[in-house]
Amino acid sequence: MNSKNLILVLFLAFAIPVFAQEPDMSLIPYRKGNLWGYAAPDKSIVITPEYEEANLFYEGFAVVKKGGKYGYINKAGKVVIPIKFFSAKRFRVGFYGSDTKPNPKDKAPVVQKTVLFAGAAPAANGYEICIDTKGVQLAKCPAISENSLPETNQKDSVTIVSNYSTIQKSELFDKITADYKIIAGADETYYIATRNNSYGVFNNKFDVIVPFEYSLIEKMNIGPMVYLKAEKAGLKGILFGTGSPYLAVENSRLQYVKAVDGSSYFIFTKDGQTGLKNNKYLNVVETIYSDIVYDDAGGFVLTASNIYKGFFFLNQTVLLPRFADVKPLAGGKYVMVKTSEGKWGYVNSSLMEFFED
Repeated sequence: MNSKNLILVLFLAFAIPVFAQEPDMSLIPYRKGNLWGYAAPDKSIVITPEYEEANLFYEGFAVVKKGGKYGYINKAGKVVIPIKFFSAKRFRVGFYGSDTKPNPKDKAPVVQKTVLFAGAAPAANGYEICIDTKGVQLAKCPAISENSLPETNQKDSVTIVSNYSTIQKSELFDKITADYKIIAGADETYYIATRNNSYGVFNNKFDVIVPFEYSLIEKMNIGPMVYLKAEKAGLKGILFGTGSPYLAVENSRLQYVKAVDGSSYFIFTKDGQTGLKNNKYLNVVETIYSDIVYDDAGGFVLTASNIYKGFFFLNQTVLLPRFADVKPLAGGKYVMVKTSEGKWGYVNSSLMEFFED
């Protein structure tokens, strides 16, 4: 690739705007027995179940399957692109220049356009072409821009400070590993330090506020406040920055989660059972599960001892574990669930089920 073409590619990559291409949840795929249709959020049937598969609507179109082939319908339930493809993907926004067949010798296109397109395979070999909203093959597949999801659940950062030359070393500590203030702008400073390979905390008056008896202490921020993650004898807990207990050091697993809506939670395991607490130290999910995992879509997948799965929605609703699998949708208001018979369906955060057997 010559330098001019490289510059053009880079220009297009940075010039492409970002479009949020979330599913349209005004129509929810609804399964009745083995056939799929669509229902409104109140569960009233809008498109009669007659398809082997029915996918979510994007940009006004949904992929459906009938007779072993795929096609597209609109929100009125009309087939707008024939059901003839061996595979089909959702419609999305793409970008291309004013010349849909740019020649490497041509100048950079002056006008950048957007187009709705989808990938579909017209033959059994699975080779996909790009089609427009009329089902016509595009001469060139458009460029796409993927949204980057925010990192809502980053690991707690620990600041290691190796030089505290203004603090005279004494018998109180061997090494200072970090310092903090309870809240930004506070007068008092606290120091996490080690002594004889054990961690503790003292303040700028050299008062010990956390005894030197922990195998690890790390600072963590929850909102505007600083807390301490502490470990001792293989068990984990959280202390307030002042040293008083927040979550007792009694858990074999302790994971802090900042959810997509900004709320804070703690996944903890005690005596082999896992539960979920909010930042007010209240149990929002009973300590009865074999595993709890946060999903970036927004919510927590619950796994029972019998391996069935449920879900904790961020509106505090709990879908009890009775499904073989649970897959949250972006936004966290709906999940796809797989029954023990291997059939899929949708459930919303009000526990309304969009399927019947």
